[in-house]
Amino acid sequence: MQRSRVRIPVQKRSIEKKRRIIDAAYRTFGASGYFAVTIPQIAQRAHLSTGTVYAYFHDKRDILLVCMQQFREETLRNFSESLGQLDTTEDLRQTVRDVLAILMNAHAKATRKYHNDMMSLKYSDPGIDEFMNATAATLAHVVIEKIGQHGYAFNHPTEQSLLAELLINAVQNELSWPQSPDTDYDRDIVIDDTADIIIAM
Repeated sequence: MQRSRVRIPVQKRSIEKKRRIIDAAYRTFGASGYFAVTIPQIAQRAHLSTGTVYAYFHDKRDILLVCMQQFREETLRNFSESLGQLDTTEDLRQTVRDVLAILMNAHAKATRKYHNDMMSLKYSDPGIDEFMNATAATLAHVVIEKIGQHGYAFNHPTEQSLLAELLINAVQNELSWPQSPDTDYDRDIVIDDTADIIIAM
């Protein structure tokens, strides 16, 4: 079946409507996850009709992809700004630790519900899986690049970048949403030990 055509906003009013839809969806997905949200809920939050939303987007997944793109751009921009504000230090371990702390703080802003839904989509939707992997790889590359500024060169940069990416993702997820709610981690110790592992690779 051929998908219906959607409107490409050109006029200022149309551009504003699409922006309102994206902003409303961004906030709604962030608070309630993906699966529980409906197009009418997004429309209501944007103060637009459901038909207007469908005029600009094919479906909810279409909106999510745009929101994910916006989230990635904001995350990378904020991450780059935070890195630029770090104190210059010759201490490689402290630099890695500071970078990890920035990543952990950004990751913790998402709700558990949103995170769980996105993980479900990652394993069921190839397009979203590809997008999320690319985003994680980009962040890991920035970390490796920052370490490289200290003159530290990895022997196997491609493989070690992958390992750093997997390790950082696992630590971020566990610190933000522990598998066991009763677990009480010492965040500083976890970040320190993660930094040591990355440097030792």
